[in-house]
Amino acid sequence: MPTIKAKTSTRKQPQSLIIDCGLLSDIKWNGPVSAKGLMNSGHISKKTIDNVISQLNDFYVDVNPNAKTRCIDGRHDPELDERNLGPQVPGGAPGAALAYRLAVDEDDLTRGTFLTDAEAMIANYLRLGFAPGGHRDEYSLGKETAGCGAIDGMDKILMAMTSPELVDDHKRVVKLLLGPKFDRELYLRVMGAAVLVNGRSEDYFRGREAIIDILESKDNKSISTLKGDHQECIVVVNMVPGTTLASNRLSETFKGVQAFGYDLWRSLQMTTKLLPRPDQDEDRDRFVMARVMSTVATLMALTDGTQQLVLRMPPNL
Repeated sequence: MPTIKAKTSTRKQPQSLIIDCGLLSDIKWNGPVSAKGLMNSGHISKKTIDNVISQLNDFYVDVNPNAKTRCIDGRHDPELDERNLGPQVPGGAPGAALAYRLAVDEDDLTRGTFLTDAEAMIANYLRLGFAPGGHRDEYSLGKETAGCGAIDGMDKILMAMTSPELVDDHKRVVKLLLGPKFDRELYLRVMGAAVLVNGRSEDYFRGREAIIDILESKDNKSISTLKGDHQECIVVVNMVPGTTLASNRLSETFKGVQAFGYDLWRSLQMTTKLLPRPDQDEDRDRFVMARVMSTVATLMALTDGTQQLVLRMPPNL
């Protein structure tokens, strides 16, 4: 298969390190999105996936600080302006609420709901100058769902995080993403909070689908409606500050291949704004740990683990 030449972005990015970590997992995860299934059906080949990975740097562009936050979802956004892209994080702006609950509001785990937590997180975004964002999909219109897997599946995400069958695999991936920043005690502390919230999951997550309408009422340009089916074959965890994946262009160039994109650097940036005091070092570390833990659990709930995991890191590391 000939190499596909990608269009260059408006400003050529430095050649960041692209590290192919192999498959997400060698055991079956809980989610329906399957790269193996797409290959078995002939929709995609391993050679094409390798070709995408070899050219990933060509599809990363500078973030526009005023552009809305995007979800990690790789499906097509017909209204996306790829000259003005915001960073990708699970569930968009509301998705950070669960991490904040587990890491910072952990002393109040027997009360509250995801809906009130997510509303507070959106308020934080607006107060701190971060552009909030989220999405529906074409299948959710007229239904009592958010249309975002990271929101609709939040109970499954927490269940995956606390599953005895998956906990070793979960910890392995979290350690891989955090590297030397991984702290076993913080991991166990966040996991303990997750077990408590999971015990009241039905009450905590009740009504969560309303958050997309609430976000839209606060900023009517913050919500996208994604088109098509999930065809993500790659998960890219991006650690290069100020950059993000041009997801539409990637999919268009490679004839429908999609990637889950998580800009981990945004979680590091955000925690310094949410928790600015010098004496909040531990809270900041816990928030980042919880955000990465919930991201890995999101992938466990959305995929079967057969996607290729790629790290994108600064060239000076």
